[in-house]
Amino acid sequence: MTHTHQDGTFVRDESRDLYERATSLIAERDDESAASTQQSRIEAEVFTELMGSERYGRVRGYGVGVTPTQLSEVSRYTQHAAADAQDSRVRRLEAEIQEIRQSRAAKMEEMRQSRAEMQAMRGQIDRLTSLLEMLLAHQAPVEIAARHVETTTTIHLLIAKALEM
Repeated sequence: MTHTHQDGTFVRDESRDLYERATSLIAERDDESAASTQQSRIEAEVFTELMGSERYGRVRGYGVGVTPTQLSEVSRYTQHAAADAQDSRVRRLEAEIQEIRQSRAAKMEEMRQSRAEMQAMRGQIDRLTSLLEMLLAHQAPVEIAARHVETTTTIHLLIAKALEM
């Protein structure tokens, strides 16, 4: 009834007239009632007024031969197709979540191993520091002071390198 060409013009003049009358009636009634929740009710009233009431065994606006049973079958098919699409999307998202969890667990294990390696290096650095201090204790006091500063600087550099790993 309201078929249009690609440029938006109506195929039939009757369709254009019907559309214009419906639009003006909806606008008038919409101005009268301020509640926007009544919009669909107003549109249904105008449609019934212009097109007439429902007739048994026919579906208004779908042309000749379409029955309510056929329309409900299409509706059920559409609902099942939408549900299947949603189920597919849910399964895909669940798989992505599982993949992210596995990746996170692997990274956490890698971090634990790195932390254990750093603690082992700190232990080695502490042992080297104590050995160097023992060696320096047996040397002349002037040399001890100079080497202590140099050794402390070296130790700090080693610690910094170890922490960068």
